[in-house]
Amino acid sequence: MIRKASLALLLLPLLLTGCVEVELKVNSRGKITQTFTAVVSQRAADVLKAAAQNYLGRNWQTIVERKGEMNILKTRLTYKPQPKANPMPGLTVDFRRRNRWFKATYELRIQYKPNEIFQTKDEQFLVAERKLTARIYMPGRIIPEQSDVTFVEGNMAELTLDPLSKAEIRIVSVGMIWWLVGLAVLFLALLVWAISPYIPRLIERLRRPSVKVV
Repeated sequence: MIRKASLALLLLPLLLTGCVEVELKVNSRGKITQTFTAVVSQRAADVLKAAAQNYLGRNWQTIVERKGEMNILKTRLTYKPQPKANPMPGLTVDFRRRNRWFKATYELRIQYKPNEIFQTKDEQFLVAERKLTARIYMPGRIIPEQSDVTFVEGNMAELTLDPLSKAEIRIVSVGMIWWLVGLAVLFLALLVWAISPYIPRLIERLRRPSVKVV
């Protein structure tokens, strides 16, 4: 892992662009794909790629895509909190799922502690007054009333983060358990198929007039 002083110098080209996005995609089984995306120059992309691999760890995948005179740098990691995970310094992710009949409730909790990342004044100066845009995709429809986000559209929540401010984020969503719904439909279809030969007899019995004995 590179030293903090070196980290500040390596991240300088990235922070000066002011174009950093964070994306978290959560599936119904709790697997999370976290991606950092930045638009930088070719020279900055090469330096930042090496910095990301050394600082975040070898488990993170870093790729560079050419876009005109600029490059798109993406650093990605897929992990599964059981129930908690620390994918990078200063970040704790907790995922829980609760099933109820044919619906599931998903809860994602994120704790961000900037003091574990930016420990020196030089590092804090580099990220001061800069914002990070984060988009989080949940496996079901997000419930705004139970979530700590300002913008929600379907299963996507978007929020702006201050790199120097501690944050705790909670997002709750609800989705159908489609495999269970399919299993129930299959069971009903088999039940109807099993009793179908007896249906005409039942209808005939219901149609017979009752005889009243005096």
